[in-house]
Amino acid sequence: MNKVDKILDQFTDPLTGSVHGAVFIAIDSSGKIIYHRAAGKASLDDENAPALQTDSLYWIASMTKLVTAIAVMQLVERGIVSLDEDVRTIVPELRDIQILEDIRNESNQLHLKPVQGKITLRNLMCHTAGFVYDSSSPLLQKWSKSHGRTAYTFCGSMAGYHHPLLFEPDTSWGYGAGLDWAGRVIECVTNSTLEDYMQTHIWSKLGAVSTTFHPELHRDTLPPQMGMGYRVSVGQGTKSLKSGPIILKQPAQDDLGGIGLFSTPMDFVKLLSALLDGGYPLLTRESVDVLLQPQLSEASREAMPRPLGAQMRRVLGIKDAGDTQQADHSLAGTVTLRDIAGRRRAGTVNWSGLPNLHWWIDRQNGIAATLFTQVMPLGDAAVTSLLIDLEESLYAALEESGGHMKTHVKL
Repeated sequence: MNKVDKILDQFTDPLTGSVHGAVFIAIDSSGKIIYHRAAGKASLDDENAPALQTDSLYWIASMTKLVTAIAVMQLVERGIVSLDEDVRTIVPELRDIQILEDIRNESNQLHLKPVQGKITLRNLMCHTAGFVYDSSSPLLQKWSKSHGRTAYTFCGSMAGYHHPLLFEPDTSWGYGAGLDWAGRVIECVTNSTLEDYMQTHIWSKLGAVSTTFHPELHRDTLPPQMGMGYRVSVGQGTKSLKSGPIILKQPAQDDLGGIGLFSTPMDFVKLLSALLDGGYPLLTRESVDVLLQPQLSEASREAMPRPLGAQMRRVLGIKDAGDTQQADHSLAGTVTLRDIAGRRRAGTVNWSGLPNLHWWIDRQNGIAATLFTQVMPLGDAAVTSLLIDLEESLYAALEESGGHMKTHVKL
Protein backbone atom coordinates (compact mmCIF):
# COMPACT_ATOMS: atom_id res chain seq x y z
CA MET A 1 0.00 0.00 0.00
CA ASN A 2 3.02 2.28 -0.17
CA LYS A 3 1.87 3.68 -3.51
CA VAL A 4 -1.52 4.65 -2.03
CA ASP A 5 0.32 6.48 0.76
CA LYS A 6 2.48 8.31 -1.78
CA ILE A 7 -0.54 9.42 -3.79
CA LEU A 8 -2.25 10.88 -0.72
CA ASP A 9 0.99 12.61 0.29
CA GLN A 10 1.48 14.00 -3.21
CA PHE A 11 -2.01 15.45 -3.51
CA THR A 12 -1.98 16.97 0.01
CA ASP A 13 1.56 18.39 -0.11
CA PRO A 14 1.19 22.03 1.05
CA LEU A 15 3.59 23.31 -1.64
CA THR A 16 2.86 21.15 -4.66
CA GLY A 17 -0.42 19.37 -3.86
CA SER A 18 -3.95 20.32 -4.87
CA VAL A 19 -6.08 19.65 -1.77
CA HIS A 20 -5.54 20.69 1.84
CA GLY A 21 -6.65 17.38 3.26
CA ALA A 22 -8.16 14.03 2.31
CA VAL A 23 -9.21 10.78 3.95
CA PHE A 24 -9.30 7.50 2.03
CA ILE A 25 -10.72 4.31 3.51
CA ALA A 26 -11.24 0.95 1.80
CA ILE A 27 -12.87 -2.17 3.22
CA ASP A 28 -13.43 -5.76 2.17
CA SER A 29 -16.64 -7.78 2.25
CA SER A 30 -15.91 -9.14 5.74
CA GLY A 31 -15.94 -5.59 7.10
CA LYS A 32 -12.19 -5.39 7.57
CA ILE A 33 -10.39 -2.15 6.77
CA ILE A 34 -7.76 -2.74 4.11
CA TYR A 35 -6.69 0.90 3.87
CA HIS A 36 -7.31 3.74 6.30
CA ARG A 37 -5.51 7.06 6.30
CA ALA A 38 -5.91 10.81 6.62
CA ALA A 39 -3.40 13.17 4.99
CA GLY A 40 -2.99 16.93 5.02
CA LYS A 41 -4.55 19.59 7.22
CA ALA A 42 -8.07 20.24 8.46
CA SER A 43 -7.79 23.99 7.96
CA LEU A 44 -6.50 26.33 5.27
CA ASP A 45 -6.33 29.33 7.58
CA ASP A 46 -3.98 27.99 10.24
CA GLU A 47 -0.46 27.01 9.22
CA ASN A 48 -0.09 25.28 12.58
CA ALA A 49 -3.37 23.39 12.30
CA PRO A 50 -3.10 19.79 13.52
CA ALA A 51 -2.96 16.97 11.00
CA LEU A 52 -6.28 15.85 9.61
CA GLN A 53 -7.88 12.88 11.43
CA THR A 54 -10.09 10.12 10.02
CA ASP A 55 -12.89 11.10 12.41
CA SER A 56 -13.18 14.78 11.41
CA LEU A 57 -16.68 16.05 10.58
CA TYR A 58 -17.63 16.85 6.96
CA TRP A 59 -20.65 18.18 5.11
CA ILE A 60 -21.26 15.13 2.91
CA ALA A 61 -23.94 16.81 0.76
CA SER A 62 -25.25 14.38 -1.90
CA MET A 63 -23.69 11.35 -0.22
CA THR A 64 -26.77 11.83 2.00
CA LYS A 65 -28.76 10.32 -0.87
CA LEU A 66 -27.42 6.82 -0.20
CA VAL A 67 -28.61 6.97 3.41
CA THR A 68 -32.08 8.12 2.38
CA ALA A 69 -32.25 5.38 -0.24
CA ILE A 70 -31.46 2.78 2.43
CA ALA A 71 -34.20 4.24 4.64
CA VAL A 72 -36.70 3.97 1.78
CA MET A 73 -35.78 0.32 1.21
CA GLN A 74 -36.30 -0.42 4.90
CA LEU A 75 -39.86 0.88 4.57
CA VAL A 76 -40.37 -1.12 1.36
CA GLU A 77 -39.26 -4.25 3.23
CA ARG A 78 -41.82 -3.58 5.94
CA GLY A 79 -44.59 -3.03 3.38
CA ILE A 80 -45.12 0.59 4.45
CA VAL A 81 -44.39 2.03 1.00
CA SER A 82 -44.01 0.71 -2.54
CA LEU A 83 -41.40 1.83 -5.04
CA ASP A 84 -44.09 2.24 -7.68
CA GLU A 85 -46.96 3.99 -5.92
CA ASP A 86 -47.69 7.62 -6.69
CA VAL A 87 -46.04 9.71 -3.97
CA ARG A 88 -48.49 12.56 -4.62
CA THR A 89 -50.98 10.61 -2.51
CA ILE A 90 -48.49 10.66 0.39
CA VAL A 91 -46.86 14.11 0.28
CA PRO A 92 -49.39 16.97 0.26
CA GLU A 93 -46.89 19.47 -1.20
CA LEU A 94 -46.59 17.42 -4.40
CA ARG A 95 -50.29 17.00 -5.18
CA ASP A 96 -50.56 19.91 -7.59
CA ILE A 97 -47.07 19.84 -9.10
CA GLN A 98 -46.82 20.58 -12.84
CA ILE A 99 -44.24 20.46 -15.62
CA LEU A 100 -42.55 23.67 -16.75
CA GLU A 101 -41.95 24.18 -20.46
CA ASP A 102 -39.84 26.88 -22.07
CA ILE A 103 -42.83 28.25 -23.97
CA ARG A 104 -44.38 31.64 -23.27
CA ASN A 105 -48.08 32.28 -23.69
CA GLU A 106 -49.92 35.49 -24.58
CA SER A 107 -49.44 36.96 -21.10
CA ASN A 108 -45.67 36.29 -21.29
CA GLN A 109 -45.92 33.64 -18.58
CA LEU A 110 -43.87 30.45 -18.74
CA HIS A 111 -46.07 27.52 -19.75
CA LEU A 112 -47.03 24.85 -17.22
CA LYS A 113 -48.71 21.56 -18.09
CA PRO A 114 -50.07 18.72 -15.95
CA VAL A 115 -48.16 15.53 -15.15
CA GLN A 116 -49.64 12.65 -17.14
CA GLY A 117 -48.31 9.64 -15.22
CA LYS A 118 -47.29 8.77 -11.67
CA ILE A 119 -44.39 10.20 -9.69
CA THR A 120 -42.99 7.16 -7.91
CA LEU A 121 -40.30 6.59 -5.31
CA ARG A 122 -38.39 4.73 -8.01
CA ASN A 123 -38.50 7.91 -10.14
CA LEU A 124 -37.39 10.09 -7.22
CA MET A 125 -34.46 7.83 -6.33
CA CYS A 126 -33.23 7.39 -9.92
CA HIS A 127 -33.58 11.11 -10.90
CA THR A 128 -36.19 10.30 -13.53
CA ALA A 129 -39.10 12.16 -11.87
CA GLY A 130 -38.41 15.48 -13.62
CA PHE A 131 -36.97 17.30 -10.61
CA VAL A 132 -33.82 19.27 -11.46
CA TYR A 133 -32.00 21.46 -8.94
CA ASP A 134 -32.77 25.12 -9.65
CA SER A 135 -29.08 25.91 -9.09
CA SER A 136 -28.32 24.14 -12.38
CA SER A 137 -31.42 25.14 -14.39
CA PRO A 138 -31.65 28.60 -16.04
CA LEU A 139 -35.29 27.82 -16.88
CA LEU A 140 -36.19 27.23 -13.23
CA GLN A 141 -34.26 30.34 -12.24
CA LYS A 142 -36.31 32.29 -14.77
CA TRP A 143 -39.50 30.77 -13.33
CA SER A 144 -38.42 31.63 -9.77
CA LYS A 145 -37.69 35.22 -10.75
CA SER A 146 -41.06 35.59 -12.47
CA HIS A 147 -42.79 34.37 -9.27
CA GLY A 148 -40.69 36.42 -6.84
CA ARG A 149 -39.44 33.18 -5.33
CA THR A 150 -36.45 33.50 -2.98
CA ALA A 151 -36.06 29.86 -1.85
CA TYR A 152 -33.28 27.95 -3.63
CA THR A 153 -31.41 24.64 -3.61
CA PHE A 154 -29.17 25.43 -0.63
CA CYS A 155 -31.56 27.49 1.50
CA GLY A 156 -31.77 24.71 4.10
CA SER A 157 -35.50 24.20 3.62
CA MET A 158 -37.76 21.95 1.54
CA ALA A 159 -39.06 25.23 0.09
CA GLY A 160 -35.92 25.10 -2.07
CA TYR A 161 -37.50 22.18 -3.95
CA HIS A 162 -41.02 23.58 -4.33
CA HIS A 163 -40.82 24.16 -8.07
CA PRO A 164 -42.15 22.49 -11.23
CA LEU A 165 -40.76 19.42 -12.93
CA LEU A 166 -38.83 19.86 -16.18
CA PHE A 167 -40.04 16.71 -17.93
CA GLU A 168 -42.68 13.99 -17.70
CA PRO A 169 -41.56 11.28 -15.24
CA ASP A 170 -39.61 8.35 -16.72
CA THR A 171 -38.96 10.06 -20.07
CA SER A 172 -35.53 11.58 -19.35
CA TRP A 173 -32.90 12.03 -16.63
CA GLY A 174 -32.18 15.13 -14.58
CA TYR A 175 -30.25 15.50 -11.34
CA GLY A 176 -32.27 17.11 -8.61
CA ALA A 177 -34.24 16.90 -5.40
CA GLY A 178 -35.74 13.43 -5.86
CA LEU A 179 -34.11 12.08 -2.68
CA ASP A 180 -35.06 15.21 -0.73
CA TRP A 181 -38.67 14.43 -1.63
CA ALA A 182 -38.12 10.74 -0.84
CA GLY A 183 -37.05 11.95 2.60
CA ARG A 184 -40.37 13.77 2.91
CA VAL A 185 -42.16 10.52 1.99
CA ILE A 186 -40.33 8.83 4.88
CA GLU A 187 -41.36 11.61 7.27
CA CYS A 188 -45.01 11.47 6.16
CA VAL A 189 -45.42 7.68 6.49
CA THR A 190 -43.47 7.36 9.76
CA ASN A 191 -44.75 10.55 11.40
CA SER A 192 -41.20 11.40 12.46
CA THR A 193 -38.36 13.63 11.34
CA LEU A 194 -35.80 12.17 8.98
CA GLU A 195 -33.16 12.80 11.64
CA ASP A 196 -35.04 10.71 14.21
CA TYR A 197 -35.77 7.96 11.71
CA MET A 198 -32.13 7.64 10.65
CA GLN A 199 -30.78 7.78 14.19
CA THR A 200 -33.13 4.95 15.25
CA HIS A 201 -33.06 2.71 12.20
CA ILE A 202 -29.63 3.32 10.64
CA TRP A 203 -26.92 5.05 12.70
CA SER A 204 -27.64 3.44 16.07
CA LYS A 205 -27.65 0.00 14.42
CA LEU A 206 -24.20 0.69 12.97
CA GLY A 207 -22.73 2.19 16.13
CA ALA A 208 -22.21 5.46 14.24
CA VAL A 209 -22.43 8.42 16.60
CA SER A 210 -21.21 11.43 14.59
CA THR A 211 -23.76 11.77 11.77
CA THR A 212 -26.58 14.30 11.84
CA PHE A 213 -28.57 16.89 9.90
CA HIS A 214 -28.06 19.31 12.80
CA PRO A 215 -24.44 19.61 13.92
CA GLU A 216 -25.30 22.85 15.69
CA LEU A 217 -27.22 20.82 18.29
CA HIS A 218 -24.34 18.45 19.04
CA ARG A 219 -21.17 20.57 19.03
CA ASP A 220 -20.11 19.23 22.44
CA THR A 221 -20.01 15.63 21.26
CA LEU A 222 -19.09 15.92 17.57
CA PRO A 223 -15.48 15.92 16.33
CA PRO A 224 -13.98 19.11 14.84
CA GLN A 225 -15.28 20.09 11.43
CA MET A 226 -12.94 20.13 8.46
CA GLY A 227 -12.59 23.52 6.77
CA MET A 228 -14.02 24.09 3.29
CA GLY A 229 -11.66 25.11 0.50
CA TYR A 230 -12.66 26.92 -2.70
CA ARG A 231 -10.54 26.42 -5.82
CA VAL A 232 -9.52 29.86 -7.09
CA SER A 233 -6.65 28.91 -9.42
CA VAL A 234 -4.81 25.96 -10.90
CA GLY A 235 -1.38 24.99 -9.55
CA GLN A 236 0.35 26.83 -6.67
CA GLY A 237 -0.18 23.91 -4.30
CA THR A 238 -2.82 24.46 -1.66
CA LYS A 239 -2.51 28.22 -2.26
CA SER A 240 -4.88 27.52 -5.15
CA LEU A 241 -7.55 27.09 -2.44
CA LYS A 242 -9.14 29.77 -0.27
CA SER A 243 -11.21 28.99 2.81
CA GLY A 244 -14.92 29.70 2.68
CA PRO A 245 -18.26 28.78 4.26
CA ILE A 246 -20.47 25.79 3.60
CA ILE A 247 -23.05 26.96 1.06
CA LEU A 248 -25.93 25.03 2.71
CA LYS A 249 -27.69 27.53 4.97
CA GLN A 250 -27.15 26.66 8.64
CA PRO A 251 -28.86 25.74 10.81
CA ALA A 252 -31.06 23.93 8.31
CA GLN A 253 -34.79 24.33 8.77
CA ASP A 254 -35.56 20.84 7.42
CA ASP A 255 -33.84 17.45 7.30
CA LEU A 256 -32.86 17.37 3.62
CA GLY A 257 -32.60 13.76 2.45
CA GLY A 258 -30.62 14.69 -0.64
CA ILE A 259 -27.93 17.04 0.67
CA GLY A 260 -28.25 17.70 4.40
CA LEU A 261 -26.07 15.27 6.39
CA PHE A 262 -22.83 15.93 8.23
CA SER A 263 -20.76 12.82 8.90
CA THR A 264 -17.30 11.36 9.39
CA PRO A 265 -15.38 8.94 7.16
CA MET A 266 -15.52 6.25 9.84
CA ASP A 267 -19.31 6.56 10.26
CA PHE A 268 -19.90 6.49 6.51
CA VAL A 269 -17.70 3.49 5.86
CA LYS A 270 -19.80 1.50 8.34
CA LEU A 271 -22.76 2.15 6.07
CA LEU A 272 -20.81 0.97 3.01
CA SER A 273 -19.65 -2.10 4.90
CA ALA A 274 -23.21 -3.13 5.73
CA LEU A 275 -24.21 -2.96 2.05
CA LEU A 276 -21.07 -4.77 0.84
CA ASP A 277 -21.62 -7.55 3.40
CA GLY A 278 -25.21 -8.21 2.29
CA GLY A 279 -27.17 -5.57 4.18
CA TYR A 280 -27.11 -6.63 7.84
CA PRO A 281 -28.11 -4.96 10.15
CA LEU A 282 -29.93 -2.52 7.87
CA LEU A 283 -31.45 -4.53 5.01
CA THR A 284 -31.91 -8.04 3.68
CA ARG A 285 -29.63 -9.22 0.90
CA GLU A 286 -32.62 -9.18 -1.47
CA SER A 287 -33.23 -5.50 -0.71
CA VAL A 288 -29.55 -4.68 -1.30
CA ASP A 289 -29.84 -6.39 -4.69
CA VAL A 290 -32.80 -4.17 -5.58
CA LEU A 291 -31.08 -1.07 -4.21
CA LEU A 292 -27.94 -1.54 -6.33
CA GLN A 293 -29.29 -2.89 -9.63
CA PRO A 294 -29.71 -0.79 -12.82
CA GLN A 295 -33.14 0.83 -13.08
CA LEU A 296 -33.30 3.21 -16.06
CA SER A 297 -35.47 3.02 -19.14
CA GLU A 298 -33.63 3.39 -22.44
CA ALA A 299 -34.74 7.01 -22.79
CA SER A 300 -33.54 7.92 -19.30
CA ARG A 301 -30.20 6.12 -19.74
CA GLU A 302 -29.58 7.95 -23.02
CA ALA A 303 -30.29 11.30 -21.34
CA MET A 304 -28.00 10.72 -18.34
CA PRO A 305 -24.33 11.06 -19.46
CA ARG A 306 -24.32 14.73 -20.45
CA PRO A 307 -25.85 16.22 -17.25
CA LEU A 308 -23.55 14.00 -15.15
CA GLY A 309 -20.74 16.39 -16.04
CA ALA A 310 -17.22 15.77 -17.31
CA GLN A 311 -15.69 14.72 -13.98
CA MET A 312 -18.35 12.14 -13.11
CA ARG A 313 -18.02 10.79 -16.64
CA ARG A 314 -14.28 10.36 -15.93
CA VAL A 315 -15.11 8.45 -12.74
CA LEU A 316 -17.49 6.18 -14.65
CA GLY A 317 -15.14 5.61 -17.58
CA ILE A 318 -17.49 7.38 -20.02
CA LYS A 319 -15.21 8.79 -22.72
CA ASP A 320 -17.96 10.42 -24.77
CA ALA A 321 -21.15 12.12 -23.55
CA GLY A 322 -23.04 10.18 -26.20
CA ASP A 323 -22.01 6.79 -24.72
CA THR A 324 -25.16 5.24 -23.26
CA GLN A 325 -23.76 1.73 -22.75
CA GLN A 326 -21.23 2.36 -19.98
CA ALA A 327 -23.46 3.47 -17.10
CA ASP A 328 -26.97 3.23 -15.69
CA HIS A 329 -28.51 4.40 -12.44
CA SER A 330 -29.69 2.40 -9.45
CA LEU A 331 -31.85 3.48 -6.51
CA ALA A 332 -28.60 4.38 -4.73
CA GLY A 333 -26.30 5.89 -7.36
CA THR A 334 -24.81 5.38 -10.80
CA VAL A 335 -23.92 1.84 -11.93
CA THR A 336 -20.95 0.91 -14.13
CA LEU A 337 -22.17 -1.53 -16.79
CA ARG A 338 -18.73 -2.62 -18.04
CA ASP A 339 -15.43 -3.30 -16.29
CA ILE A 340 -13.01 -0.36 -16.19
CA ALA A 341 -9.48 -1.64 -16.80
CA GLY A 342 -7.38 -1.54 -13.65
CA ARG A 343 -10.30 -0.22 -11.61
CA ARG A 344 -13.85 -1.17 -10.67
CA ARG A 345 -15.83 -4.06 -12.13
CA ALA A 346 -19.17 -4.03 -13.91
CA GLY A 347 -22.02 -3.60 -11.42
CA THR A 348 -20.09 -1.18 -9.21
CA VAL A 349 -22.35 1.52 -7.73
CA ASN A 350 -21.05 4.95 -6.80
CA TRP A 351 -21.95 8.56 -6.15
CA SER A 352 -20.37 11.74 -4.80
CA GLY A 353 -21.03 14.79 -2.66
CA LEU A 354 -20.82 18.42 -3.78
CA PRO A 355 -17.54 19.24 -1.93
CA ASN A 356 -15.85 16.47 -3.96
CA LEU A 357 -16.43 13.47 -1.71
CA HIS A 358 -16.85 10.03 -3.33
CA TRP A 359 -17.89 6.47 -2.51
CA TRP A 360 -18.12 3.22 -4.45
CA ILE A 361 -19.24 -0.36 -3.80
CA ASP A 362 -17.75 -3.09 -6.02
CA ARG A 363 -19.50 -6.30 -5.03
CA GLN A 364 -17.71 -8.40 -7.67
CA ASN A 365 -14.32 -7.64 -6.14
CA GLY A 366 -15.64 -7.39 -2.57
CA ILE A 367 -14.36 -3.83 -2.17
CA ALA A 368 -15.98 -0.60 -1.01
CA ALA A 369 -14.18 2.67 -0.49
CA THR A 370 -14.71 6.35 0.19
CA LEU A 371 -12.70 9.53 -0.36
CA PHE A 372 -13.54 12.48 1.89
CA THR A 373 -12.51 16.04 1.00
CA GLN A 374 -14.00 19.50 1.42
CA VAL A 375 -13.20 21.24 -1.87
CA MET A 376 -15.50 23.44 -3.93
CA PRO A 377 -16.81 23.86 -6.56
CA LEU A 378 -18.40 20.62 -7.75
CA GLY A 379 -16.45 18.45 -10.17
CA ASP A 380 -12.93 19.42 -9.20
CA ALA A 381 -10.59 17.84 -11.75
CA ALA A 382 -7.72 17.45 -9.26
CA VAL A 383 -9.90 15.48 -6.81
CA THR A 384 -11.15 13.29 -9.66
CA SER A 385 -7.52 12.53 -10.52
CA LEU A 386 -6.83 11.77 -6.85
CA LEU A 387 -9.79 9.39 -6.71
CA ILE A 388 -8.82 7.54 -9.88
CA ASP A 389 -5.14 7.27 -8.85
CA LEU A 390 -6.12 5.91 -5.44
CA GLU A 391 -8.54 3.43 -6.99
CA GLU A 392 -6.00 2.15 -9.53
CA SER A 393 -3.35 1.72 -6.84
CA LEU A 394 -5.77 -0.04 -4.51
CA TYR A 395 -6.81 -2.54 -7.18
CA ALA A 396 -3.20 -3.09 -8.25
CA ALA A 397 -2.27 -3.90 -4.66
CA LEU A 398 -5.25 -6.25 -4.42
CA GLU A 399 -4.17 -8.07 -7.58
CA GLU A 400 -0.56 -8.34 -6.43
CA SER A 401 -1.68 -9.90 -3.16
CA GLY A 402 -3.87 -12.42 -4.94
CA GLY A 403 -6.94 -10.92 -3.31
CA HIS A 404 -5.64 -11.53 0.20
CA MET A 405 -4.48 -8.14 1.35
CA LYS A 406 -3.23 -7.61 4.86
CA THR A 407 -6.13 -6.28 6.86
CA HIS A 408 -6.33 -3.89 9.75
CA VAL A 409 -9.01 -3.80 12.43
CA LYS A 410 -12.55 -4.88 11.76
CA LEU A 411 -15.16 -2.13 11.85
